[in-house]
Amino acid sequence: MNARKPWIGILMLSFLWISTAPVSARENKIGFVDFQKVFEKSTSIRNMNRELEEKIKAEQQEIVKKRKDLEEMQQDLEKKKALMNAEARTQKEEEIRQSLKDLKRYASDKEEEFQRKGNGLMQQIMRELTKIVEEIGKDKGYTAIVERSTGGVVYMSPSANITEDVIKEYDKRNAQQ
Repeated sequence: MNARKPWIGILMLSFLWISTAPVSARENKIGFVDFQKVFEKSTSIRNMNRELEEKIKAEQQEIVKKRKDLEEMQQDLEKKKALMNAEARTQKEEEIRQSLKDLKRYASDKEEEFQRKGNGLMQQIMRELTKIVEEIGKDKGYTAIVERSTGGVVYMSPSANITEDVIKEYDKRNAQQ
């Protein structure tokens, strides 16, 4: 009988441990957010992207116009080449070359500028979204919130999805802009 007592104690501790495991698992509340969906559905983010795209498009149109002006200058030079003296022709050719070089530099600078603006905008948005996710997580008692596409999430209950909450809060905070 004495040999049985330690086994009964171990068996009772095992049952106690097994019966408390689900309780501690229920204390962990995990949610997820789909940032790609936030970027697609947020009115504020779509408006910011549209504004940036409109600026880029306007700049591209300006560059195209300048390029056409240079092509016209080149065609004009070709037409008048025979009537011009060598010095005037060389000066005009150099002017066109320099203008083309300036245009290429201008286009490159604008591309870099818009790339920086886009990256800066993305970083600003992600900082704001991260703050919103943290606030929602604290307010709703989440232990952890993972990003759906990078978090290795294979399945998550739709009730754990806070994406719509994030979209609403972000748009609410940025509605004045």
